[in-house]
Amino acid sequence: IKLTTKVLNFGTGSFGLQIRRNTKNSAKLISYTVVDFSSEAEMELYLVFFEKNGPHHFEKLSPLGCIRWRINRVWNKTGGFSVSLIYEYADEKSYKDCQIEIGKFVKQNESFYKKLNIKRTASRAINILDFQN
Repeated sequence: IKLTTKVLNFGTGSFGLQIRRNTKNSAKLISYTVVDFSSEAEMELYLVFFEKNGPHHFEKLSPLGCIRWRINRVWNKTGGFSVSLIYEYADEKSYKDCQIEIGKFVKQNESFYKKLNIKRTASRAINILDFQN
């Protein structure tokens, strides 16, 4: 997957910084969801579920254009238990196709999701700047 970008280089050596700015409307799309749990035990149950089922789930999404999927522990919420799910897509078609597959995954695992008391907050984004070392 190749995106049209403009690369600016700052500095040299191991501290050099690259900034990539997408210059076409075909920039990859990002889906960012924060999942809040009522307890740490519930969050751990969720993480164990995805440790077991996540690889197969991503194997189904990858051919549809999902280029990366991450689950992160949110660490700056005092007294809270949250993770973030970040999906990165090649383009709008990939996003739409993957949403169908994600819906199937959730439906197939409905009995698991019904056991959880979670709150989801979803956002969608287009990658504009990408800072890298």
